[in-house]
Amino acid sequence: MTIGISNFYLVTPLKRPEYIRIKLDNIPIKIIDEYNLRDKATPDGSINIKANKGMYGLPQAGLVANGLLEKRLNAHGYRQSKLVPGLWKHDWRPIQFTLVVYDFRFKYVGEEHALHLKNTLEQNYKVTTDWTRTRYISITLDWDCKRNQVHCFMPGY
Repeated sequence: MTIGISNFYLVTPLKRPEYIRIKLDNIPIKIIDEYNLRDKATPDGSINIKANKGMYGLPQAGLVANGLLEKRLNAHGYRQSKLVPGLWKHDWRPIQFTLVVYDFRFKYVGEEHALHLKNTLEQNYKVTTDWTRTRYISITLDWDCKRNQVHCFMPGY
């Protein structure tokens, strides 16, 4: 099974606000007009933004989001391997998973254990699920269980 967290960085509160200066030239006209940004711009044509939650391009967003996720998963018995970064196991449930950015790919024995992880994540995040085992980190997986093989490809690339 695969679980993805929607807007993983965007829903994570920062420990302190970050202040960002952006030139109006880098903002789409539609956004400038919708939020009346020309009236808020500085004389050099920039606007100042206060970010309270993570956003793409903010260097610490991934670290803050991952730290909060780890704290939340630890509270439910999930621990990251001390030997293999990104590999997680539960204290007693027969489940383990890898976490790459915001995609979880896991194996389990018993659907109730998969649902436990899904329900744990849904307490704080909007998640998408793929029970077909065909996608992970934007890679399409074609399983050949008879030969114990998996073929990985990226359609259109």
